[in-house]
Amino acid sequence: MKRTIELKHVGPKDLVRTLLNDLSDRLEDKLSHFAEDAVTLHALFDENGSHKVFRTALTCHIPGHTVAAHEEGRDAGATIRKAFHEVTRQLEKQKAFIRHEHLRKRAARDTRVNGAEPA
Repeated sequence: MKRTIELKHVGPKDLVRTLLNDLSDRLEDKLSHFAEDAVTLHALFDENGSHKVFRTALTCHIPGHTVAAHEEGRDAGATIRKAFHEVTRQLEKQKAFIRHEHLRKRAARDTRVNGAEPA
């Protein structure tokens, strides 16, 4: 997975970079079934010093789909974790769509609505 990590106006860069790299490694493990050069992750972490507000923006490109998450808050670690959680949730949803799980759920729902019990 190709990674681009940008830090803007950040005080303790080592702590933030370590957290971003750890969470990126976890995400890379979940996306290991894609070709290594087919997946890209762009992470932008910004600190507004006057208001003590942290912003995290993640964009993950997989073949045929792009997933993005933006979080803002007063806790740096929490905003980073929330953004990665949202990207992971969206990727799981996309993987389920690729596996056609939405069609199985629809078929089961339709059989229950029509009065027949699912097999």
